Amino acid sequence: MLKFKKMGSDKVPLLLVTANVGSIFEEPSVMLPIWTSEFLQAVARMDPKFIALHLQEVGGKTYEKSMQYVQEFVQRLCDCPELRLYDKIRIFLDEDFSSPEKFTALGNMYFAHSSLTDLKIWDFALNAYVDVAGREVHSGNIEKVTTKEKAKFPQHFFPECKWSRKGFLRTRWLIRGTGIEFVNIHLFHDASNLLAMEPFPSVYCRSRRRALRHTLRHLHSDINAAPYFIFGDFNFRTDTGGVVKKVTEELSACRLQNGANVDSTKLQYRSEKDGRLVLTVGKKEFAHADHQKIFREPWLQRFDRELEVLRPHLYEFPVKFPPSYPFEEDVHLPTHYMKTRCPSWCDRILLSQSARLLIQHQDSTRVDNRPNVHTSRKSVTESTDSSGRVSSSDSSPARSGSPATQNHQSSPNKCLEKKSSLMDIDALSVPGINVSRKSIADPTSLHQAINARASESEGSPIRRKLVRNQSEGSPKTGDGVSNELRRLVEAPKRKRTEYGVIGDTACMGDHKPIYLRVMLQTDRGNFRQECHSETSPKNTRNDETDLSESTTDSPNSRYIHFNVDEPCNLFKETDI
Repeated sequence: MLKFKKMGSDKVPLLLVTANVGSIFEEPSVMLPIWTSEFLQAVARMDPKFIALHLQEVGGKTYEKSMQYVQEFVQRLCDCPELRLYDKIRIFLDEDFSSPEKFTALGNMYFAHSSLTDLKIWDFALNAYVDVAGREVHSGNIEKVTTKEKAKFPQHFFPECKWSRKGFLRTRWLIRGTGIEFVNIHLFHDASNLLAMEPFPSVYCRSRRRALRHTLRHLHSDINAAPYFIFGDFNFRTDTGGVVKKVTEELSACRLQNGANVDSTKLQYRSEKDGRLVLTVGKKEFAHADHQKIFREPWLQRFDRELEVLRPHLYEFPVKFPPSYPFEEDVHLPTHYMKTRCPSWCDRILLSQSARLLIQHQDSTRVDNRPNVHTSRKSVTESTDSSGRVSSSDSSPARSGSPATQNHQSSPNKCLEKKSSLMDIDALSVPGINVSRKSIADPTSLHQAINARASESEGSPIRRKLVRNQSEGSPKTGDGVSNELRRLVEAPKRKRTEYGVIGDTACMGDHKPIYLRVMLQTDRGNFRQECHSETSPKNTRNDETDLSESTTDSPNSRYIHFNVDEPCNLFKETDI
């Protein structure tokens, strides 16, 4: 007889999904059933205990006409049998298009399994967590809803556009005693392919970077903030100029323009041998002769560069799926790209470096040398002297007597100097990790420590198997037992971490939904943090695009204390 073993209470499977749903509301009778079906199939396959679904462009581009279908979409999800065991639901839909100065068209939907009893959500007005029970749907004008934070980006962040709906919508949760945040974000698009061809970074890329930095600084300046996942439509585009240069080698260019109308300008690239038209680039046209094949090849990922400058602060699991935008909105061509933009990875799921410490990694026995793995400390320049000590140019509070340091040293007057003792360095250890004798700010040592801890967990002979618990929605006695047992036995081995596409062969609109399934380690406990202003050469702004930002957005050092019962467990994020 097959017995059910209780799943470790310190692990919670999370399913995070981001989807720009603007186009599915253009033809709701056809698109909504397809989209919903693919999403629910993904939920059934991955069997998460907590689902965070972030939507952008809720109601579509013609939201005045299409917003009526949003309630049908919500009802379809909430009442479906696949989600019957998710009895705690929180939905936030910004639908009030009559207030353009605040309207973002963002939607956050959260579904918690009945087995997840220890669940709270943060009330931004009370500055406290409140219990989560039952179903709550907040739609229309949600400005007064206190369990979320919503902001629209200032207009000067994107002066090329007269009006936009771009912004972020944020919630904070306490899942089995561990605080974590989910941030839905929608950044600015490329208005013209021709303008996007300028040397990287383009004016559009700089606008997105400015808005994202603004958001991250806001998160870090919040004294109550938690480690976060930020996922949505970042509108990250490939380096258009670099892509064009790559695919037009040995081709001749010709500019076409219809009179004085600049918007009608096109660039055509033809073969010098036979005059065959290979590539056409216009304001809203990007058409290659081999369009459906060439942009699925591995070389394109080299031009996905927009996240480079924020790699020290944001982590992303390896991207092994094709560009998520722009797909045809034709149900007969679900895998074809539209010839309007260069295909790009617009939709992403990112996490802070502190949140990365809360995730149980799947493949940790192999050290990952990808360039996107760093700690969040970038401005530290370290060297090792002949005695093996680490010297640093860092002037942060951790090395100059900040409260974060003073609270965790044996003497209140003791602080980390430029050449710290081994005991002082050990006081700044990452939770549960035996860090090598370097500063915690050292990217190599921290990365190796994270992988080493996960590797030990993976290889432990007493590691508990993740199997279904009867109290977590497992079958009760009756006719459904045999079907449930068969499903568990026949189901393929599930990976702990998956990062991919939902509905890769179905028509999901112009954006494919992107998902991330991870195991949240809730044995870290809750945390507290301290924020400090910091001055270092790295914080001096040389980017002219940042001059318009408020000086109050200066970078901070955020000291996060995991497991407050063990005061030595400290992690630092800084220099956004």
